[in-house]
Amino acid sequence: MSFASHPSKARPLSLSRLIFLLLASLLLLASSSVVGAQSIGAHRGDAAGTGGTRSIQGRLISPTGKLPQSRIRITLEHQDAGTRITFADDDGVFSFNGLAGGNYSLNVEGGKEFESVRESIYIEGAKPIYHVPIYLRLKPEANPAFAGVPKPAVELYDKGLEAARKGDMGKAVEHLNAALALHPKFAPALGELGVLYVRTGQLDKAVESFRSALKLMPDDAPTRLNYAIALLEKKEIAEAESQLRQSLKRNDSLAPAHMYLGVALMRSSKLDEAERELQRAVALGGDQMAQAHYYLGGIYWGRKDYKRAADELETYLKLKPKAPNAEQVRATIKDLRSKK
Repeated sequence: MSFASHPSKARPLSLSRLIFLLLASLLLLASSSVVGAQSIGAHRGDAAGTGGTRSIQGRLISPTGKLPQSRIRITLEHQDAGTRITFADDDGVFSFNGLAGGNYSLNVEGGKEFESVRESIYIEGAKPIYHVPIYLRLKPEANPAFAGVPKPAVELYDKGLEAARKGDMGKAVEHLNAALALHPKFAPALGELGVLYVRTGQLDKAVESFRSALKLMPDDAPTRLNYAIALLEKKEIAEAESQLRQSLKRNDSLAPAHMYLGVALMRSSKLDEAERELQRAVALGGDQMAQAHYYLGGIYWGRKDYKRAADELETYLKLKPKAPNAEQVRATIKDLRSKK
């Protein structure tokens, strides 16, 4: 669902339009596993700074629930300040302190088991701490779901992901279906195909792909989460809620699952419970849960708690200043601030 915009003047969003959002951003989760968040331990990897006042506090989240025995190396690059290095502790926690404002590049070296990850972080304003969860993804050779898959099928799978990254959804679907023709029980290909079907509006096919993938890998959190999102899009709210609760029963640390459970509960008018889930998503996911603030704004607006609603929407815009609906949200905030 998208928000309509006026060509010359931004108008406040209605409450009904504030309830649901585009699903594209979190549908990318099938390509970056979210299973197995680690608890925060006492001995954090830490890299001291050079005079700034801001910090990055990160946490590595493994799809297997376990991190390698050898600690993962993380580098932080800045055009003027150079490169700094730290290592994640046994719980996957790391930090960089004493940072000045500016653009940073965070690089996580995945080693033998995981793909390397590169994140861009922009530090600005007076915010003291930037929370950055990093979702690790297993390399195919370390992923049990790839065991027994013929090499030609894996090659077609890789071509499908590359086509999707380039925006050629038709070619991506073609490659993934070709991979499945060679190996029908190729669970990761089924999961990725489901994501592509959602992006292209083929929800029935998406649900079918996700269900087939989950039969083969029932403990795969990204696939179950994406399945729940597809169900939400189809307005099958009760089943979506059930799938999200199953994900959280296996691992309560999954911020996106808490956020989408909050959305499902909002759709069922269970606003008190939805508020708790959205707040939990913010606590776990930090700055990556901008949309949770957006939904919280809707809940508080419905309660006529206008100040709190405006505060949440302002936080949303601080985290997503270039959001497609930014102008409408700013107009909404102005309207809320004028109410008593």
